Amino acid sequence: MIKRGITKKAITAILLAMCFLLSGCGKKSNFDGSRISGETVFRMEYSILDKEESAEMKLTEGDQIQVHISHTAGNVDVIVGENGEEPIYKGTEQENADFILTVPETGCYHISVTGHRAKGEISFTCIPLKEN
Repeated sequence: MIKRGITKKAITAILLAMCFLLSGCGKKSNFDGSRISGETVFRMEYSILDKEESAEMKLTEGDQIQVHISHTAGNVDVIVGENGEEPIYKGTEQENADFILTVPETGCYHISVTGHRAKGEISFTCIPLKEN
């Protein structure tokens, strides 16, 4: 009778351990790719982007931001602006695009990219204002 009780406990423990270990199987990653973020660039290449990624850039009035969006699947939402202010750009369900944004005032700009089953690349590159 003691053996039978130990065996049931052992089997129960093994089954619980298997359930715990297997619970992570089948979960999909929401980001698989590379990301570079610095003072003048925010760039990502990804085979999966299904979440929000963001970066901060300190920009000067008159600087420009070269935006490049290229996808083979899905799309992204993009917001560029200073925290607490109206965004200078907001794009929903962006697919492929190339454009330039002009920075209206000096400050710290938040760039937010939210992917929806996206595969491709996106970049934001600062082109500084050239003073004469």
